[in-house]
Amino acid sequence: MAETFNMYMIKGFRNEKDAEVIKEILESIDGIKKFKIEPAFGAVELTYDDEIVTREQISQKLKTKGFELKY
Repeated sequence: MAETFNMYMIKGFRNEKDAEVIKEILESIDGIKKFKIEPAFGAVELTYDDEIVTREQISQKLKTKGFELKY
């Protein structure tokens, strides 16, 4: 298992309702170990197993709801 931890800005993040949508998406992705949404910064701390899921796959899931991971 190769665990990866990063903080990403989330393009499209505006409010608490967006945080709920993002939370639901992240909870549904296999391989994400834990996450913490930082509403004040429009960011998320992500810990995931990069042998199960990639950053690109996570970003693609978020894009389906109008969000995008940014470095």
